[in-house]
Amino acid sequence: MLCNQTTLTIFAVKRILAYKNYFKDFYDTLSRKEKDKVDRILVLLQSGDRTPAHYIRYLTQGIYELRISVPNKELRFLFIYDGGQIILLLNCFAKKRQKTPQAEIEKAIRLKHEYHETKGRK
Repeated sequence: MLCNQTTLTIFAVKRILAYKNYFKDFYDTLSRKEKDKVDRILVLLQSGDRTPAHYIRYLTQGIYELRISVPNKELRFLFIYDGGQIILLLNCFAKKRQKTPQAEIEKAIRLKHEYHETKGRK
């Protein structure tokens, strides 16, 4: 007798961590509707393969930008991958111009190095 085989797809769920208080401080300034949208997109990011490509853009030196549009604002969350299963949120801001500010990118690079130095000491 043959058994029916069921294909099981397992999605690796990534852990999302926030470095220091940068995410929390920014998140606390958002309205309830903005927070709800950020929460939905972070769940998509956490689930792995199902995050639509238009939400994420590679910037430089391992820094990625999570792009979230809310009415009258463009929210940006700069992050890195730490291994395959951890996403580390670095700095966040509301974008006012077309281009991502270089100062924000440099801040994310500095925070990335600081994180890796701290991690290496443990």
